[in-house]
Amino acid sequence: MTHIYQLNQLRFSYASKQVLALDELQLEEGKTTALIGANGSGKSTLLNLLAFLESPTQGEIFFKGQSVSRRDLIEYRRRVGFLAQKPFMLAGTVYDNIELGLKIQGKRQRAPKIAKVLKQLDISYCADSQAKLLSGGEQQKVALARSLVLAPEVLLLDEPFSYLDQSSVQALEAFLQNYAQATGHTLIFSTHDRLQGFALADEVIALAEGKQVLTPLINLFHGQIIDHVFISGALQIILTEATDNARHASINPEDIVLSTEALKSSIRNHFQGRVVMIAEEMGRVRVNIDTGVIFQVLITYQALAELNIKLGDRLWVNFKSNSVVLF
Repeated sequence: MTHIYQLNQLRFSYASKQVLALDELQLEEGKTTALIGANGSGKSTLLNLLAFLESPTQGEIFFKGQSVSRRDLIEYRRRVGFLAQKPFMLAGTVYDNIELGLKIQGKRQRAPKIAKVLKQLDISYCADSQAKLLSGGEQQKVALARSLVLAPEVLLLDEPFSYLDQSSVQALEAFLQNYAQATGHTLIFSTHDRLQGFALADEVIALAEGKQVLTPLINLFHGQIIDHVFISGALQIILTEATDNARHASINPEDIVLSTEALKSSIRNHFQGRVVMIAEEMGRVRVNIDTGVIFQVLITYQALAELNIKLGDRLWVNFKSNSVVLF
């Protein structure tokens, strides 16, 4: 396993407020990694650091085993492609925007490279259009093409699905799912859709309040612990161990078992509800159950057929106490 990034005792603060605190984090080379978490969790800050647009307030970043100092930022920045959540379009056409980076780097045979990325992202039709007059979704694709044409060692995308319609989302998902394998390069993207992150990435890093948490942040509840029970409104989750200062509980959607009756086993948490959504999720099935709160569950197509699930059916959500992550 080769790490393209290694972060040691990394801290980043805006003014006097610390927004990122990562003791140790490695990111694999040639793989796809998703950063998930709520707004303000530190995803964009981490991407800015990985893009060498910022320096950490404290700690070290290693890139391919080399410690990156503040004076090296520009050199390393050239090896990374970064797509901001709200990309800026330069004056001129789409073609002009994509060609500029190649010109700056003195690359030859620019036309075939540009034609390739235009076709790859299905935006050949607007090559001669003024980039600043495009829709938000089209500008997002142009900005991505602008990065891809330079064949960066690392491609960083900050919430790349934000301004896309559904058909464009599906096309970008397919592209990202195959990118690392097709190119051998590293892809790191952030998303607020946590299940999307798990579906597309080889590895998922979850952030909460600037720290890494070992949970997918799906089925996330806020509450308090009283006598080994996590209480969130009317929801009560039985725990094996309790951390007095924990205020959040999360259950991996793959650790939940669905059944037509409450399971009689070592599983201690059972909640009955109705099926309110069934959707394909990149080769698996997402089932949402409304028990008073919504539980998101990932199951196989075989399990779907065996349970014969339909919208409106009453089912039991079952999970073990040791499947609950507290933080």
